[in-house]
Amino acid sequence: MKQISKSLTFLFVSLLLVGLISGCDDPAAVPPPPASTGAPFPVADAQMRGDRLFTMSVTEAAGEDYDLSMDLARSVGTESVSLSVYWDDIETAPGEFAPDPNWLEIANVYYAAKEVEVTLALSVIDTNNIRLPADLAGRDFDDPEMIDRFNGLLDYVVTQLPDVQLTTLAIGNEIDIYLWNDSAQWAAYETFFVETAAHARTLWPDVPVGTKVTYGGLTSSPASAIQSITKHGDVALVTYYPLNDDFTVRPPSTVHNDFQTISDAFPGQTIYLLETGYPSGSDNNSSEAQQAEFVHEMFMAWDDHAEQIAVLNYTWLTDMPSSAVEDMTSYYRLDDAGFVSYLATLGLRQNDGTEKLALSQLAQEVEARDW
Repeated sequence: MKQISKSLTFLFVSLLLVGLISGCDDPAAVPPPPASTGAPFPVADAQMRGDRLFTMSVTEAAGEDYDLSMDLARSVGTESVSLSVYWDDIETAPGEFAPDPNWLEIANVYYAAKEVEVTLALSVIDTNNIRLPADLAGRDFDDPEMIDRFNGLLDYVVTQLPDVQLTTLAIGNEIDIYLWNDSAQWAAYETFFVETAAHARTLWPDVPVGTKVTYGGLTSSPASAIQSITKHGDVALVTYYPLNDDFTVRPPSTVHNDFQTISDAFPGQTIYLLETGYPSGSDNNSSEAQQAEFVHEMFMAWDDHAEQIAVLNYTWLTDMPSSAVEDMTSYYRLDDAGFVSYLATLGLRQNDGTEKLALSQLAQEVEARDW
C-alpha cells in the first residue's frame, strides 16, 4: 500500500473559527512554552537556523481554543502554518465562487493579525482523491477549459488573501498517489501544472510555486514523473513520514538516508518539506520515546542539508480527536488499524493537551538553533 498523509482542512474549519471568535489576547491565558530541559536526547553541534523556516500544522487540544494552540506553536519557533483548500469547495458553479464558509477570507483576517505566514495548498488532486467542480469531472487535466477554470480560481483566491504573506503555493497535494503509474495522466497534469503555475506567478510574483509529492513516490515507480514535473516548479515540495507499507515506523535514524535521497532527487533545487512527522502509537510499533528520537534525528539531518532544504513543516502539534480520525479514514477509504493509529498519534501532544516527550525535544532543538 502506498504512503498516505492528510491535508489539514478537516480540522482547520473548527480550529480557525474558534480562534477568530475567541481572539485570545490576554497574556495570562497564553500557555508557557514547553520546557526544553525535559528533552531525552541532548543537542550538540546544532547548526544555527540561518535562512531556514520552521513551520507547523497547528491543531488544538480538547477544550482549548485555537489562539492558545497557535501561541504554543509560535513559542517553539513556528513562523508559518498550513492551509489546504479544495477546488470543488470554492467554485460552486462554473465560474462562480461562493464558498460557505469562506475559509480563505477568515484565514486572511486571522493570520494577518497574527503576522504568521501561510503555506497554501490548492487541491486539484488531494492524495487519493480528485477535487474538481462537478461539471469538469472526467475531463483531462490538460483540457484547455480545465486550465482556464483553474486560472480563474487563482484569480479569485488572490482577492481573498490580500493581507497574508504566503510561504509557498502548492497546486495539488501528494499528486503521485493519485496519478501513480498512469503515464498519460502524468503528462496531462504536467501540462496543467506548467500553465497554471505560470499564471500563479503573475498573481504572486514573490511566492514560490510547486506541486506536492510524497517521499514514497520518490522511492517507487513514479520517481521519474515526479522529477519531470518538479523541474517546472520554483521549489520541490515533499511530504515525508518514515513508514513501512503497513504503517509501522522505520527507525528514527533512517531520516538521515531519507533526507539524502530527497536531496539527490532534486539536484540544484530548493526543497520544502511541507509535511514531516512520526506517530507514537503502539500499533505503529512506535512510542513517545521513539517519536522524540525522530525529532532529534530530523533536526540533525536537516542541519546536514540546510543549504537545500529551506522549509520544514512538522505535522502536527496535537493528536486528532477520534471523530476527526474517523472522518479522515472515511475520506481516504482506509480503516486499517495502523493507518488509524498513524492519524491518531502524530501530534506532539495528546488530544487532552498532555505534552509528549517529542514536544520538549522539539523545544530544545529549535532553541539550540536560535529560532
